[in-house]
Amino acid sequence: MTIEDHYTDLVARGVRLAAEDGRLRCTAPAGVLTDALLREVSARKDELLTHLAGRRVPLSFAQEQLWVAHRLDPAGSAYHEPVLVELDGPLRPTALRRALDAVYHRHETLRTVYPTHRGRPHQVVLGPGPCPFTVVDLSGLPAHTREEAARQQAEREVRRPFDLTHGPLLRAVLFVLDTERHRLLLTRHHIAGDGWSLGLLLGDLGDAYSAAARTDEHPVLPENDVRYTDFAEWQRATRRDDPLGARGAERVRALRGAPTSLRLPPPKAARPAPGAAPGDARIARTVALRLDPELAAGIRTLAERGRITPFTVLLTAYATALGHCCGQHDLLIGTPVAGRPRTEYEQVVGTFANLVPIRIRLEGNPAVDTLLRRVHAEALAALEARDVPFAALVAETAPGRGFDADPLCQATFSLQNLPPARAALPGLRTGLLPPPEVAPKGALTTIATPVDGGYEVTLAHDPARIDDETVRALADGFERVLRQAVADPAATLAQAVGPDVLSQVTDPTPTVGEPRPEPKAEPSAVAAPDAARAPATPTQHRLAELWRELLSLPPDAAPDIHANFFDLGGDSIKLTQLLAWVMDVFGIDLPVRRIHELLDIASLASAVDDAVRRRDEEADAALAALVREVEELPEEELRKRLR
Repeated sequence: MTIEDHYTDLVARGVRLAAEDGRLRCTAPAGVLTDALLREVSARKDELLTHLAGRRVPLSFAQEQLWVAHRLDPAGSAYHEPVLVELDGPLRPTALRRALDAVYHRHETLRTVYPTHRGRPHQVVLGPGPCPFTVVDLSGLPAHTREEAARQQAEREVRRPFDLTHGPLLRAVLFVLDTERHRLLLTRHHIAGDGWSLGLLLGDLGDAYSAAARTDEHPVLPENDVRYTDFAEWQRATRRDDPLGARGAERVRALRGAPTSLRLPPPKAARPAPGAAPGDARIARTVALRLDPELAAGIRTLAERGRITPFTVLLTAYATALGHCCGQHDLLIGTPVAGRPRTEYEQVVGTFANLVPIRIRLEGNPAVDTLLRRVHAEALAALEARDVPFAALVAETAPGRGFDADPLCQATFSLQNLPPARAALPGLRTGLLPPPEVAPKGALTTIATPVDGGYEVTLAHDPARIDDETVRALADGFERVLRQAVADPAATLAQAVGPDVLSQVTDPTPTVGEPRPEPKAEPSAVAAPDAARAPATPTQHRLAELWRELLSLPPDAAPDIHANFFDLGGDSIKLTQLLAWVMDVFGIDLPVRRIHELLDIASLASAVDDAVRRRDEEADAALAALVREVEELPEEELRKRLR
């Protein structure tokens, strides 16, 4: 067994290895490190230390998806996660700064960056240092203008791009309104933490501020025994040979033939929100809906009678209303799950969340209670495979769609079951304020949150893809279906949603937005060396080398220069890695927005040659301009500059 295989086997078992001062640190969950395994580790200690010294920590599957999304839109704000904290009272800014530093020190993902090597991203944890922290004093402005000034500056800060290669991926800004009124804005990139992580961060911030304010010293938070990099390594090790696994393969069969897009009514125009700056048309817009306690009680009763969950009731009503809006009876809706497979990861800040696609069929005009049971069974089957990486499902069920904004599920629905995040800083009245909106993550994101015995439902949407009017109609239809289902669960689907919907939702003819093409014959991955389609130019030959490595082709293979990257076994992540590697190798910049045009060696080589030619011409022009400037300088000025 090679040392790489041995290392991977240990990590897959849950063993965590680290090199500390030339010694091998080895920890694992109880019962894993048997005497035999310890002897094996001890026998190969030196090899393991050498392997660790040169190893690049991979990204988790969720991180990799976010890295690809960032490469496609590095200036976008869709995956910026802001939180705005109201702080009223005698704030101690120095204590707050020290508390932020302590949080930044404890959680490695906040100071992790993602450089590439040969096109592949990896994790590098930077050493402890101060948390990026800025104070914006607005107390000198007229009192009635301070809130608006803070809002405008917060919007700019939240939408400011992150640099995943160099960091930082957390930024803190304190807005001072007056001596006892402050706003703390924390903005982090989603690759550095999910929704669960927010509660951990705010809890630690409160503890650290309390200690700093009490002792007037730098607080020290307890070290984490488990790191996010441990999880990423474990996830990769357990899925190295088979990313899908048995459950994933079952889900692929269940999703086969499902629509990969929704037939959403196109917007009349992408209009900015009222008061938005030019260019803000892509900022997410939100429609809110409040389900009263009486309806919520009916939903719980309906769930109890059917031995299902309130989530199933809500999801079924949502899918029915969405199917009506799209004119589809077969649709995929994604639901995010926490994705923390072990209790040891519960206190770790990082991106663990996964998206689970649930297929919902509305055909046949079933009774509401029958449809509820159908959806419940499908949801259970989908959630049993909650650990299957969403990217692996996309690669199998929607190949070539990896660069869409939302490649498999244009709509998501979730029932918020996380405890509400709280920022408790002693001596201060605190609360969470609505943060500035960022760009939409997808076409439609719907979240139902239990509030005061009822539900608060928010439907965030991309105004470039869906009109506000459509989303409001969806919200109204969602509530109408719920009320009808609660009132008469034996009613048919048509009776529940209204007679005008019957022909649209229960029509047996598929109404999918983009039908899946028939499977085509597997193309040949390589061509004979003397074939006309084999690499010919130096650029094509160099690109063929990169393709061979990324696609695991034989070393002597000559890839067909007109073959599509996806047809040869590539996916969106590998293509993004390829482009990153190409830019490093040739020293050029390729606009990622052109990615759909560069799916074969011939097209990519042409783009590379053009970019190299432009780069050289610009360099020659810059050199010529410099020479002219030098020639025109007086001799005395030239000597001064050369000193």
